[in-house]
Amino acid sequence: MKKLKYLFLLVLMISVSCTDQSTFNNPAIHELENGSMVRFKTLPPTNYDSVEGFNITGTLEDVNGNTSSYTLNLTATISGDIISAENIITVTSFPYEVNLTVSDFASALGIEVSDINMGDFFQFYASTTRNDGVVFHGTDPDYGNDKDNSNLGFTEGNLNLNASYKSAMDFNAILACPLGTGNFVGKYKITGDFTNNSVGAPWSLPLEVEVVETSVYQRMFEVIYLLDLGQPPMEFVIDFICGKVTSGAYNYSSLACSAGIYAHSATPVDYDVNDDSVFTVTFNDNILGDCGVPGVEQTITLTKIIED
Repeated sequence: MKKLKYLFLLVLMISVSCTDQSTFNNPAIHELENGSMVRFKTLPPTNYDSVEGFNITGTLEDVNGNTSSYTLNLTATISGDIISAENIITVTSFPYEVNLTVSDFASALGIEVSDINMGDFFQFYASTTRNDGVVFHGTDPDYGNDKDNSNLGFTEGNLNLNASYKSAMDFNAILACPLGTGNFVGKYKITGDFTNNSVGAPWSLPLEVEVVETSVYQRMFEVIYLLDLGQPPMEFVIDFICGKVTSGAYNYSSLACSAGIYAHSATPVDYDVNDDSVFTVTFNDNILGDCGVPGVEQTITLTKIIED
C-alpha cells in the first residue's frame, strides 16, 4: 500500500486539420517528418448482431499521401480458441474501398463460416509502409537500447488514443447478442465479498451506482477505486456476451505503482436477458499484479433499485 501512488496524467491534445491534409508528426522520432497515416473515412461498427451480417466495409484514406502500402492482419477468438491470420488484405493505392465479409475472415483463419458463432471476438491490426520504407504500427513506441528500431516508425503513444488514427490501425469487432434498449440500466445496489483481496477492497460495499448503456452489449458504471486521492472515477465496463456476462477488459483505476491497476474480464457467468432485476459480474482485480500484489478474481452482485 505504501508504494501505491496516483499517476497524474497529462492529456495531450492532437489537432488534425482536414483542409491541409493534416500534419501527422512524430517530432521526437522523425524530426517533424510526416508519418504514414491510413484511416477509415467513416469508422466501421464495433459490434454485429448476426454472423451473416458481419463485414468490414469503408473507404481507406492515405492522409498524408506518402503511404506505399497498408497491410491488415487479424487475431480472432473463436469459441475460446485464439487464431491469427496475416495479410488479410494489402493495399497499395488510395483511396481504397474495403469490403471484407465473414467468408473472407473464415477463409483467412482456415476455418468454416459455420465455426464462427455469436460471442466471438475479432481484433484487427495493421501496419503501413511509408514511401521511404519506414514501417508504422498502431502500437505504442518501444525504443529501448535492446531493440533494433532503425526501420520501425512506431507512432507516439498519445496518437494511439486518437480514434481517427486507430480506426484503421487497431480496431476490433464482436458478434454480440444485443440487449434491449433500457435493459440492465438504472440504479443498482452492489454487494459482494472482497475479503480475499490482499490489496484491499476495490471499493466499499454495499454501494449504489448508476448503470448506463454504452453499446448494444455493454453497460458501465463509475466508481472511485480503493482510495479517493482526487483521481477520476474508474469506468467499470460490463460485457454481456450472448448469455454470459463478465467485466470488460482493462478497466483502468487511475492508480498505479508501475504498470497500473486494472479490473479485467474473468470467468463469465450466466445472466437472464429477460430479467435485469439482479445479475452477477466477475472480474480480475489488479490483473497485472501491480505494486507487487497478485491479482484476484472477484464477484459482485448488482440488484436493481426500484424507485417509488
